[in-house]
Amino acid sequence: MRVLAMAVLFMCCAEPAPAAFFGLFGDSAVSVQAVDGRVIIDVAALAEGEAAHYRYQEGKITVRFFLARDARGTVRAALDACEVCWREDKGYKLVKNEGAMLCVNCGRRFPLERIGVNRGGCNPHPVAFELEAGKVLIQATELMDGVGYFPGNGQ
Repeated sequence: MRVLAMAVLFMCCAEPAPAAFFGLFGDSAVSVQAVDGRVIIDVAALAEGEAAHYRYQEGKITVRFFLARDARGTVRAALDACEVCWREDKGYKLVKNEGAMLCVNCGRRFPLERIGVNRGGCNPHPVAFELEAGKVLIQATELMDGVGYFPGNGQ
């Protein structure tokens, strides 16, 4: 019992778990739905230097992505996967003191200012979006185009 309590304490105090472990300890990603073919997310509360993870589901298909606001206040969007490490299904986490997203698989860091700008390699795969009145609008088809980056979808 003491070992279990210590493990739970460690998991609560440690940095967020990679995506592959969410099923075991609870998913920190927020589930979002499409309305009229668009996912709409209010980002007014997303502070500079912060990131938030989301999960979009259509039937049995799930696509994870994140939004981040860089130090200049610009909102960024990317899949929680890249063209290199996607098979490991670990995604990215925020390294707040560096203002960067960390690939949980390979350890590379990507400054928030570069999210959505660079494509290919281990860069978080960009997600196209519009920003209107403090809300991010993403076409559901844009998210579904990224389905191949998530091995749990039978890829």
